[in-house]
Amino acid sequence: MPSSAFPRRALPPARSAFRLAALLAAAVAAAAPALADTKKADPIPPPDPSFLVMEPIDAPIVDSGRIDGVLHLSIAVKTKSADDAAGLAKRMPELRAASLAAAIEFARLHASPYTPVNVARLSAMIAPPIKRLDKGIEKVLIVKVSADEG
Repeated sequence: MPSSAFPRRALPPARSAFRLAALLAAAVAAAAPALADTKKADPIPPPDPSFLVMEPIDAPIVDSGRIDGVLHLSIAVKTKSADDAAGLAKRMPELRAASLAAAIEFARLHASPYTPVNVARLSAMIAPPIKRLDKGIEKVLIVKVSADEG
């Protein structure tokens, strides 16, 4: 085919591209302060003193006498009042011992590093021994849970 059959398009001059880039940069610069002023972050409320957060617990997942993985668990306890939480904080070793024993039992019976953790069953196994420690405990909350090959 002859080259004259397809007319060549003229490329835009460099000045046009530069003008377009300058206009876009100016528009973004002008809009940035306006966008930043419209949305202010909500203040973070103070923590509720009736909650007591425990250090994370790691329980071994044992199957047929060998360790297959680790169950990672974070628990928070909601007490009826801030005074109950302060009193319970002094008994943290007892609270952790009850939690760890229940987590180990759950990991032995129901956990696997290859399947999702049944949080409803875990909660049913962990809450009763923790609640038996103190009458001021209202709820046992599982904040984070996972299982892996560790």
